[in-house]
Amino acid sequence: MTMHFTVNRSVMQKGLQKVFGVIPTKTTIPILENVLLELQGNQLKLTGTDLEICTATEIEVNGDVDGACAVPAKAFNEILRELPDIPIDVELNDQNKVIIKTPNGTYKLTSQPREEYPRIELEEGEGQIEIDAKILSRMVDKTIFAVSTDELRVILMSVYFQFMEEEFRCVATDGHRLVRFINYKVKSPNFVKNVLVPTKALSLLLRNLETLEKADQTKVNVSIGENHIVFRFEGTFIYSKLIEGEYPKYENVIPLDNDKKLIVNKEEIISAAKRVSIFSNSFTHQVKFMIQGNKMDISSEDVEFGGEGNEQIDVQFDGDSLEVAYNGVYILDLLRHLDTDEVIFKLKDSVSAAIVEPSVQLEGEQLTMLIMPIRINEG
Repeated sequence: MTMHFTVNRSVMQKGLQKVFGVIPTKTTIPILENVLLELQGNQLKLTGTDLEICTATEIEVNGDVDGACAVPAKAFNEILRELPDIPIDVELNDQNKVIIKTPNGTYKLTSQPREEYPRIELEEGEGQIEIDAKILSRMVDKTIFAVSTDELRVILMSVYFQFMEEEFRCVATDGHRLVRFINYKVKSPNFVKNVLVPTKALSLLLRNLETLEKADQTKVNVSIGENHIVFRFEGTFIYSKLIEGEYPKYENVIPLDNDKKLIVNKEEIISAAKRVSIFSNSFTHQVKFMIQGNKMDISSEDVEFGGEGNEQIDVQFDGDSLEVAYNGVYILDLLRHLDTDEVIFKLKDSVSAAIVEPSVQLEGEQLTMLIMPIRINEG
């Protein structure tokens, strides 16, 4: 016997879930489909990696014999998911078999030696900062949806972190919409740095932060090296390589002269736009907004299939009549990430970017969203 411990199924599965998201489903390197288990005393460390990102966490177990091995993550996760919440006995025998025992069953998995598993060397960071888990989770959640999925534009497949003396910024854009989220409570007077953090790493971070029982009392230690970033909190760390390159000068595209102000009820515009967009063109997703006085007509039309939808809602608007069109998917995405009952659109004309903001900014925050219109004759 080269490793032996007992642990409650729910504790084991919760630990595995923290690292499972990084493990690749398709890879030319089979060892990466495994999760590394390392037992020392009563601490079991679980590690997963795809070579770009590495996630590890520690859980408390009843340790008997120290040891380590890599086990197939998918099969291990599936058996844990199907078992009731009972104590399980996990043993690694001399034939490299991991044996999972319960009062009613025995399950065996073939393991790989620890030496086969890639080691991620954590270099010393250039600087670090502590951020409240709740703040970091909120800032990532409000920006990550706007990143690009175009693999030819790798730089835009990231959230731009800006650590500044008096504030912390998260920025994301895919060229059609942009989100800039500033928090004035997170200050970094001793360490000023701009980095591009990959979407996958931030999705893992979000998933882990959402499972924290006391997120409002947890601090995340963020350490940044020359080409990597590490997030540490509550026995878990997420290491990720940074994306190299220069982020677009996003400040230049945020308009300063949008002088027409539109105030709408968020739920009303979301509900109407969802219904109307069913009838939009499947390629452009064009939804038109015709604003006149205190009424706004929301409409779409799919000429190819002959479908159309039209609704009218009450609004407050301080400009002359204006007709503008947006991609319905993008506009709904923006609106869903705003928390206030009312939403403010700052408009200029039918061909200029619109600024979308919550009606009230939370103390110490400034959330600004931007969306490019579609030319109406394109739809």
